[in-house]
Amino acid sequence: MTDTFETEMGGGFGRIAYIKPTGSEDAHRLGLIPANVDLPHGMKLYVLHAEDGSVLGYTDAYASAYGAAVQNELTPVSVH
Repeated sequence: MTDTFETEMGGGFGRIAYIKPTGSEDAHRLGLIPANVDLPHGMKLYVLHAEDGSVLGYTDAYASAYGAAVQNELTPVSVH
């Protein structure tokens, strides 16, 4: 799976990024994944959120979400 992150993650946002595990069904329901994209049932995605709750990006690996936050000079925090 290709990681999907905005290119300007740091612009206008705070310094903390939240990483939240989200199931594929919830990702579809929240509009993160287009309806025409099929993911395996029960697949876990890791969604990177700005301090204001907006979605910065998502990936299928925690390490990728963590790395994206660090590379963009954000402090990653896990949310359960």
